[in-house]
Amino acid sequence: MDLPELVIFDMDGTILDTEAVSLLAFGRVARALGEEMPPEFFRSFMGRNAAAAKRLFDGRFGGRIDFAEAFAMHQGFVDRHMEENGVPVKKGLAELLDGLERRGVKKCVATSTARAAAEKRLAKAGLLPRFMLLVCGDEVRESKPDPEIFQKAAALCGARSEKSLVVEDSAAGALAAAAAGIPYVIVPDLAPLPDWAREGALAVCAELGEILGLFGRNGGWQK
Repeated sequence: MDLPELVIFDMDGTILDTEAVSLLAFGRVARALGEEMPPEFFRSFMGRNAAAAKRLFDGRFGGRIDFAEAFAMHQGFVDRHMEENGVPVKKGLAELLDGLERRGVKKCVATSTARAAAEKRLAKAGLLPRFMLLVCGDEVRESKPDPEIFQKAAALCGARSEKSLVVEDSAAGALAAAAAGIPYVIVPDLAPLPDWAREGALAVCAELGEILGLFGRNGGWQK
């Protein structure tokens, strides 16, 4: 593909190294509520918004635990941790953003996280001004793997889907990008990725800075 008009970034686990913090919070919630919540169950939430997470949560616990209470406990721990320790940023992000800006490529964020939390995290990390706009999980009807969030991001930025690029860490995000007709690059985080997600990607990179190396001399992508 040619140089993209727009790069759409997922947030948690892709540009912010927050999934490990979220996993710790999930464990604390489980202990406080006296329930078993294995890491595999937490990973099933990755890339999904609160409404989709609630469906998974209610399906497992059948109403024994109030999702709103558990979610508030989880968010409280995450917020306190980031207030005390800062918001961790993924390796290579600054290099990638600088490179895209030099090339005149638009950048936005499409995250399953609600807007209030997303803006707070990006602002605390000093990243909010670097993106054209955000599309957040509480602003779409359907969660990833539905393509709605990526389609909305491309439309709001005035970019064609086939001329955009998604950067994701999760299988749900990869499926959403593919369904939206947008090429994607995977930078894996905590959750293992199925073979189809890797095979369908333009590339699988160990860190964000590697994405710049995919540009060919003529401005196209090298796979």
